[in-house]
Amino acid sequence: MTAKPMSRLVHQAFPYRNKLATAGDRIESMVLVLGVAVALLAVPAAAATGSEIFAAKRERVAVEQGSRTRAEAVLVEDAPLTIGSTERGGVETTPVLATWRLPDGGARQAPVPAHYDAKAGATVPIWIDRSGNLTEPPITSAGAAIDAIVLALLLWSAAAGSMALLYLAARFTHKRFRSRQWADEWKRIAPEWTGR
Repeated sequence: MTAKPMSRLVHQAFPYRNKLATAGDRIESMVLVLGVAVALLAVPAAAATGSEIFAAKRERVAVEQGSRTRAEAVLVEDAPLTIGSTERGGVETTPVLATWRLPDGGARQAPVPAHYDAKAGATVPIWIDRSGNLTEPPITSAGAAIDAIVLALLLWSAAAGSMALLYLAARFTHKRFRSRQWADEWKRIAPEWTGR
């Protein structure tokens, strides 16, 4: 009859009542219990870190949303033609000279990213800062939340993963030590049992 997996895990984590448990078994169980405890304690720590990251990014969202404006740039010249197809399958852009209106009514001209094969006169959506210079799109609240969640999960995974590696290293070391002890004991006992 085989032991149930949960029962086996409990006996492995707490071998203290087993008279046959060695010091190595007890050390291995302490590392296992420590690893589980650290992984559980890392959950609120990772959540708090994620919350702090989200709060910091939310401030950045407010600043970027208030200082960046979406505008339409009109291409002044044709974009280069596509030669062949891209292996990545994505939409590639190239810098093309374009003009756009500034919030104060003036105009600005500079290269903007446009699709290959775009013709002069086509409009391209861009983001500009308060002075009318090209800039990256502002970060969104959803993007800030996703960043915070991913970083919190990575932090917890690092803590839990390092504890798992520590346990596996302790188990491997104990297994090698135990195998060496058994081999030495067999060398000592074998002549008595085999008559050699």
